[in-house]
Amino acid sequence: MTTEKKDEAVLAGKEAADKVGEKKPQVTDKVAEELAVEAVKGEARLSTGNESETETVNRWHGAEEINGWEHYLELSPDGLKDAVDKKDGIPEEKVAGLLILERNGKNRTEYVKLLMKRLGIKDIVKELPQAGGPGYTHDTTNLSEL
Repeated sequence: MTTEKKDEAVLAGKEAADKVGEKKPQVTDKVAEELAVEAVKGEARLSTGNESETETVNRWHGAEEINGWEHYLELSPDGLKDAVDKKDGIPEEKVAGLLILERNGKNRTEYVKLLMKRLGIKDIVKELPQAGGPGYTHDTTNLSEL
């Protein structure tokens, strides 16, 4: 290749680069705003434990992490009711965790009803599927005063 042809190729390359530089897509405020909203949604999905947009929002994120709270299930039903009903008492997600633990463990009727009432759950199978257990609870009420 001769020097003249090299110079022509370099000039053509510079002209092409200039044209590409002129045609850069401009980011508008609307596009930037949409990207920011998508980023926030992505962060929210990750922080709530939902990996996709098709999943429903986990109402009680952190319910599985109840180490240090399970001893409340050893209280009497009245003691548990007092602990659950306080405003500064057990957080709602931990109450959900206790309900999951109770349903998958001893499954006592009084405790399950108390925790469901605190969470406002009517159908435990639909609203808190992690709380497995059978379709019944164990009635632990005394038959007599003995």
